[in-house]
Amino acid sequence: MRIGNISLAHGLTLAPMEEHTSLPFRLICKQQGASLVCSERIDAKDVAERDKRAIKLLSTTSAERPAVGQISGNDAAQIGEAARVIEELGFSMVDLNFECPIRRLVGRGEGGALMGQPQRIAELVAAAKQAVSIPVTVKLRTGPKAGEDTAVETAQRVEQAGGAAIILHARSVEQAYLGGPDWQHVTRVKEAVSIPVLGSGGVRTPQDAISFLESSGADGVAIGRGCLGNPWIFQQARTLLFGSREIIEPSPAERGKVLLALVEHEFEFYSAHLAQKRLARTACYFAKFLPDFAEFKKEIHAIKNLAQFRTLVREWFRPVAR
Repeated sequence: MRIGNISLAHGLTLAPMEEHTSLPFRLICKQQGASLVCSERIDAKDVAERDKRAIKLLSTTSAERPAVGQISGNDAAQIGEAARVIEELGFSMVDLNFECPIRRLVGRGEGGALMGQPQRIAELVAAAKQAVSIPVTVKLRTGPKAGEDTAVETAQRVEQAGGAAIILHARSVEQAYLGGPDWQHVTRVKEAVSIPVLGSGGVRTPQDAISFLESSGADGVAIGRGCLGNPWIFQQARTLLFGSREIIEPSPAERGKVLLALVEHEFEFYSAHLAQKRLARTACYFAKFLPDFAEFKKEIHAIKNLAQFRTLVREWFRPVAR
């Protein structure tokens, strides 16, 4: 698959997720087989103003490329300037988020609020396209709510404005993350445009990813919550995609090794204080398969520093020496 001038080995990609798809996590997913990774959503205004926190969250390295920096906004000048910053930082593409359903974003006319304004979305895509030489992609929903399906019209306008690819979350903005996605919406968008179309929503297992690709006809799938605590989903889905039926599950030791590597990188990437606040949630995603998960959950909340965490991982996962 090609998105603009960027070639991807396959269509199994990492979806953007706020507070999850940081540089440390993206590098893990890349190592585990994701062909393309995406930053978490950052406000275009903050990026355009080169806010310190925003630039930190948009850290990138050559090891993760091709990689996408994602922004959201409703001001063409800010979108254009933020896109320029993302290109300067070294990202391979810039993605514009027009799908996020969180209230604070929708309330100020950004994210999913724009799914009722296809022409406005096209104008913002054109502003980004004019500002950068890297591909501009968009993330959409099916429409504002059930029965108001605007994705096809929006996708067509995005293509006309110079967009290089569409990522469609197969739920409405109003639906948020409740209920099952309707992958037929992805098929309709795919049939309506000539640029690549990827889909997301409801992919929890490698089998889900393959079923989605086969049933929708999409060029790729952006895997979100299905990879939290399970970055192996990318290599497992790739195994199925290229014809093998055998999926190898990681051993507890391998799970512990990858978890420890991720957490140690987060302590380096963030301040120790912030990494500590993220620790229990990150660890529980990886530990949810453990028979005594409830007991692990109690113990992880008592951990006060990285040294204690290393001991806990050795006790519960028995990872091989790093």
